[in-house]
Amino acid sequence: MTEAATTAESLSFEYELTAADIRSALHGRNRAVRNARVLRVLLPVLYVVLVIAVILPNGGPGGVEGRDWIVLAAAAFMVLVLLLMPVLQARSFHKTVRLQGRTRTTVDAEGLSGTSAQSSQRMAWSLFGRYVEQDDVFVLLTADEGAGSLVVLPKRALPAPGDTDRLRALLDARLPRA
Repeated sequence: MTEAATTAESLSFEYELTAADIRSALHGRNRAVRNARVLRVLLPVLYVVLVIAVILPNGGPGGVEGRDWIVLAAAAFMVLVLLLMPVLQARSFHKTVRLQGRTRTTVDAEGLSGTSAQSSQRMAWSLFGRYVEQDDVFVLLTADEGAGSLVVLPKRALPAPGDTDRLRALLDARLPRA
């Protein structure tokens, strides 16, 4: 069961991240980070170009033989990996995150603090450059261009609908939306 405590300028809540939370956060990050958006479009386009480059000189699909099929299969595998990457990353990250167990996070005027049975940390707002809101999570992205690190705050941990609005207001007051 989740528990939330609020004061005028802070919001505290408990949660345990799921693979779905992480997958949603990575999706939000990928939409917000320019290089991730470019790669998501560029790699499938490059695959199509590769397929055309292999098939046309061979007189169409019937003329493709031997090593050409290996190239096409390898390229198709890479596109498949690209499409599955968010799921694979989320599973991998979740294996590490679940070791933390339940986390109690407090968001206040100074930043965020998180405490679990395994660790505790305090993060000032200056660490973050922007945030993304997904249907089920808020994702705080570090200020570096590639948003190399992120913090995931699941909305399901906020038991009252008004708490989602309060958390959004706290974030809006300190960070731009991506």
